[in-house]
Amino acid sequence: MTTTIMDPKLFPRRVRYAALLTINVFVFMGNMYSSGLATGFENLGADLHVPFNKLADLISWSVLAMGLSNLVWMPLALCFGKRPIVLISMAWFVAGCIWTAVAKDYGSLLGARVFASFGLGSIESIGPNMFYERDYASAMATYALFLSGGSQIGPVIAGYLIKARGWRWFFILCIIIAAVNLVTTFFLLPETTYEPEGEEQHLEPEKSVQGHLESVPETRPPFDYRVYWKSLFTMGLSKEARRRGPVKHFFYLLVLPFPMLMVPGVLLASAMYGVALGASAGLGLFTLSSFIGVLIAFPIAGPLTDYLSRFLRSRNKHNLHKPEHRLPALIVPFIVSPIGVLVFGHAIANRMHYAVPAVGQAMAASALALVPSVMLSYVVDAYPRTSGEALVLVNASKNVVAFGLAKGSYDWMAREGVWKMFAEFAGVQWAVFLMGAPLYFAGPWLRRRLGRYFD
Repeated sequence: MTTTIMDPKLFPRRVRYAALLTINVFVFMGNMYSSGLATGFENLGADLHVPFNKLADLISWSVLAMGLSNLVWMPLALCFGKRPIVLISMAWFVAGCIWTAVAKDYGSLLGARVFASFGLGSIESIGPNMFYERDYASAMATYALFLSGGSQIGPVIAGYLIKARGWRWFFILCIIIAAVNLVTTFFLLPETTYEPEGEEQHLEPEKSVQGHLESVPETRPPFDYRVYWKSLFTMGLSKEARRRGPVKHFFYLLVLPFPMLMVPGVLLASAMYGVALGASAGLGLFTLSSFIGVLIAFPIAGPLTDYLSRFLRSRNKHNLHKPEHRLPALIVPFIVSPIGVLVFGHAIANRMHYAVPAVGQAMAASALALVPSVMLSYVVDAYPRTSGEALVLVNASKNVVAFGLAKGSYDWMAREGVWKMFAEFAGVQWAVFLMGAPLYFAGPWLRRRLGRYFD
């Protein structure tokens, strides 16, 4: 039995767009749930009688659970199919939201947040792999905007709701949206893992390194909705899961990403993405300006990386492309993001007009679009055969880095003061981004040495 009985390349546009929308609602919802509570700390602290630094753990542990869950959900999806695992994780998330809304004390609330965040973390690893065909770039652009919107606009929604009705109503809203999203996902999200067998094998379209389908037939046969509806109730094991056995294959996939920790480019991608995420999360409640920063940077990030890569290739003696040609685009986040952190810290420390820290926040948050466009494309380009494992590891470890930064930021601020803490944070960003320079020169040598293991 194939994982799906239909070839996703034959889905009409309306089916693809409906699937994209329901996935993106989950992306928005999950990130709103994770970060939105920060705007209700005053209300929550008064109700539960806990200090501000303990309330911050509700955010940081949620981020950690989201990251680590990537290591579990993706192997499950590769064994049993992406659609059933997304539905299970959504149901998990709804259950966690219900627990959160009825939590009686801080310990119960923290446990509920970790439980729910583990469920919503699936979308970080499985979500981008649900997209297919030549719509992939546009789909990823929309996916990234919903992700940023959830983490940046979500707290604004939460702030008004918590102030008007209390913190439990924020989670009640999450329950309503997540439950409706679960129903729509059941009917609108098809399986996109397709493994033709036998004589069909030679018809399989060319796949990219991320597994989405690239080729589309010039003429499409009529779309059969009866077959489509049947496919929604069909689940099977992947070929490899059937060959190895599902349990053995799951544990094989579970440990597969960890050797990628030996790859400097993967480690650096995790560190850069983590400090960009940690800076955005740690700069207070100017979330709308943060989203504006991402919105401005996003249409620039991809074209800038591609342009510099093409330019450096044309300057190459043999006109050869190297993955390292993407790295010079890091000069933009190297300049913009740490300066934004400094502007924000200086403005907050000196109680300047709110527009000044808002500009700093937007500059700092721009790295959330700029850094992934460079480093994730570099990882995929440099290690195409193991890029799937690498990206799962990056998604997990970036949240670990962000967790460490968020977890220690309040004690850090209390010890050093506002201005000094943000100045040191900017220094950390500069140091991490600067590591792109030695990777640019040493990258080809490293790839040659590691190629036998990871390419």
